[in-house]
Amino acid sequence: MAAWLAVLASPLLTIAGLVLLQPAGAPPLRDGGAPAPSASPEGWAEMYVRSWLSATRDDSAEIEVFYPPGMTPQRTAGTQVPVDTAVVAATSSAPGVWSIVVVADVLVLRPDGKRTAYLLCAQVAMAGTGDAYTATSLPSPVACPSTLGGVELAYDEVTDPAGPIGQSVAGFLVAYLAGQGQLDRFVSPGASLGLPKLAPPFAAVQVVEVRTHEKFEPGQAARPLDGTAVHGLVRASAWGAAGQSTPVDYALTLVARAGRWEINRIDPAPLLAGR
Repeated sequence: MAAWLAVLASPLLTIAGLVLLQPAGAPPLRDGGAPAPSASPEGWAEMYVRSWLSATRDDSAEIEVFYPPGMTPQRTAGTQVPVDTAVVAATSSAPGVWSIVVVADVLVLRPDGKRTAYLLCAQVAMAGTGDAYTATSLPSPVACPSTLGGVELAYDEVTDPAGPIGQSVAGFLVAYLAGQGQLDRFVSPGASLGLPKLAPPFAAVQVVEVRTHEKFEPGQAARPLDGTAVHGLVRASAWGAAGQSTPVDYALTLVARAGRWEINRIDPAPLLAGR
């Protein structure tokens, strides 16, 4: 409902959205105390594409905020809604001229009354001085970037979730995601994990699978030498307060200390096979 109301809102809400959706933190100020303009109009291009996709035969005034010549589409209200947008490429061919590719997740009303979603990429041409921007033409649908197939990861060893590594991982995730238990019991001293400061996002966590990059002989994982490191990939189910689950993956580095495994780092990406 909120998405539909946003699409049907006035141009004033569009401009307000540009302010409210800025990243957290105070914007840089110019000497006069006014916020400094953005170096390029990516956000302006996103809002332009949203207006272009949601404009109807009865209401196309909003798009004139971005493209003064305007347009008159033949769509009726409610038949097409841009749910989300993101910039995937931005280049400047000359001072004050930009070409920006925006991808949009679009919800469309089908003839049978059901709704379906699809991705649309549109190239937007913008011109401006840094203080003001305008589109120089209507958006041009273009091919979206290709999506690669699955990659092979370097976690060939299956670990018992009830074993020493699995227990440390489970204790960490339950404390980290659900706020249950003492998190520092499962984290290496001095480790920088970006510990959450807000309320836990989930109510419960269950580890489904633990795999490791390193191979252990039987019983070796239960008696790790201090400083031994292991790289693991964990898949878990995180349950919300409403009882709905969300699958999550964590690439972790664990280090042995005092006969137990501790989480030393949340890796930025899983290890790839052959790398």
